[in-house]
Amino acid sequence: MNKPFSLAAGLMTGCLAAPLNADILNPLVVTATRTAQTADEVNASVTVISRQDIQRSTASSIEDLLRGVPGVTVSQSGGAGKQSSVFMRGSNSDHVLVLVDGLKVGGATAGTAQLENIPLALVDRIEVVRGPRSSLYGSEAIGGVIQIFTRRGTPEPEAISEVSAGTEGTSRLTQHFSGRTGDTAYSLSASMYETDGVDSQPVSNQRDDDGFESQSFSASVDQRVNDRLSLGLNAMHAQGENDYDSVFGTADQRYWNEFVQQSGRVFADFAASDDVTLHAQIGYGREDNDNFIDQADYFDYETRRRQYLVQSDAYLTGHQLLTVGVERVEERVEASTAYTEDARYNNAVFGQWQTVDQPLHVETSLRYDNNQAYGDETTGAVSVGYQLTPALKPYVSYGTGFKAPNFNDLYSPFGANPDLDAETSETYEVGLKGSVGRLSYEWAAYRTNFDDLIQLDALFIPYNTESATAEGTELSVIYRGGDWRLEMGAGYTRATDDDTGDALARRPKWNGRLAGTKTFGPLEASLEWLGRTDSVDTAADSDIPGYGMTNLTLAYAATDRLDLTLKGRNLLDQEAVTVAGYSGQQRALLASLRYSY
Repeated sequence: MNKPFSLAAGLMTGCLAAPLNADILNPLVVTATRTAQTADEVNASVTVISRQDIQRSTASSIEDLLRGVPGVTVSQSGGAGKQSSVFMRGSNSDHVLVLVDGLKVGGATAGTAQLENIPLALVDRIEVVRGPRSSLYGSEAIGGVIQIFTRRGTPEPEAISEVSAGTEGTSRLTQHFSGRTGDTAYSLSASMYETDGVDSQPVSNQRDDDGFESQSFSASVDQRVNDRLSLGLNAMHAQGENDYDSVFGTADQRYWNEFVQQSGRVFADFAASDDVTLHAQIGYGREDNDNFIDQADYFDYETRRRQYLVQSDAYLTGHQLLTVGVERVEERVEASTAYTEDARYNNAVFGQWQTVDQPLHVETSLRYDNNQAYGDETTGAVSVGYQLTPALKPYVSYGTGFKAPNFNDLYSPFGANPDLDAETSETYEVGLKGSVGRLSYEWAAYRTNFDDLIQLDALFIPYNTESATAEGTELSVIYRGGDWRLEMGAGYTRATDDDTGDALARRPKWNGRLAGTKTFGPLEASLEWLGRTDSVDTAADSDIPGYGMTNLTLAYAATDRLDLTLKGRNLLDQEAVTVAGYSGQQRALLASLRYSY
């Protein structure tokens, strides 16, 4: 098989089809360079969360999983399903690009992805790449990229039914089918989740629990037509209801919303020659939110997005890979109160040259974006790494990034500024990574300079401020040996406004994770500690205290087909608040029965 088609086949069958083995020290990743690479090849900090990692964790959401990633901070306004924000390496929450199966997701109004609406039951794997990737992905990829892969077809047919129940009136039903017939791989997953939740905002007049429920499914088909052509499609749909509190409401009022989150694509991979592979896809996304007070509909907004991509990967020699691509994204917003503009497009062209399969690994990339709303932006990146030994690979990198003003910034009926410039950044990074026997590690130190950050004035009108700086370091270590798996991760971030010297909101200086898993025959026990230090919440003019949270998972293989699991979150019932005035993660238990047939 030729090299380019091996790359495409690896992308489909390795990255998109079968779950990665949790015991592999060097997993395959595709997000960092838009091409399939092992984690040690990439000149960047990368965290891969596999399906096995999800099953052994106490996480009930994607946000829960991300809390343990070095350099990543999650803020959540209450319990399950409530609005969440992800901060990466001190950047703003809308400086993190979120992809689902290669498609950008999130509302164009606020410019952030609502991760709380993407069900964890549908997720096969998550790749977290820290550091700027605007030179490959465009706007928002200043702090990094989070790519979520939904479940895909498996080499052998499998069917899995799972039922869960726990405290806070929590219940979940999940059904999954996947397999392969000849050259066709398929997958279908469905899930129902419901919880009574907790009182999200104790300072409000509405002293009641705020529930959350969702119904979701995902489907995929990957078809190998011949030795050179593969076709595929996948889709995800989630909908539900979410109760929340308002400081303006009365005790007998109910504030809630109905949401819909959709994404899907069709794609093709074609080996045009022995050295050239083409990838093309057409994607669609929709995010809809209808807000209610009691039964009265008081504000609705919807984002519809179409995405088109053509990418070519060509081997110039046996050790040089050239990637070029063109991309178009069309966004449209509809709201119960009209925006001054309701649609815009972004056209882009990008290129990347990298060395492969040799000790010296060089990556260079450049991207040009033309946006209908704010004009042109050009971003670039270069990195050099050298594999001295399997245990030691140093690398250095430099990259620029930008963030386009969102629809609220430019066109909101409640206050906008059509003269805003795009936010820009430049990041310097140095790192080490490697593996020794069953132990692997990553270390990185970075500095990011931000310009033209968008903030709100006293009348909530957005404006471009001068500059800010984020600097820090990260370390992660994983050991897998026999019946043991040990993990340690820590991140230090100092993010400040250059004009005032004040710390940026909701970004603690330290976050960390310690985890250990031990197998005792049919029983597997996983103990985890998550912690973070104090941070400020300028919106509430108050401090957010740090915390340390202890989680435990016990999984028992009763038979070859039946697994029983008990998960305990925040066992010591620490006050794990991440947004001032809102409840944090409280102690909770969840029992599950999982049957494979």
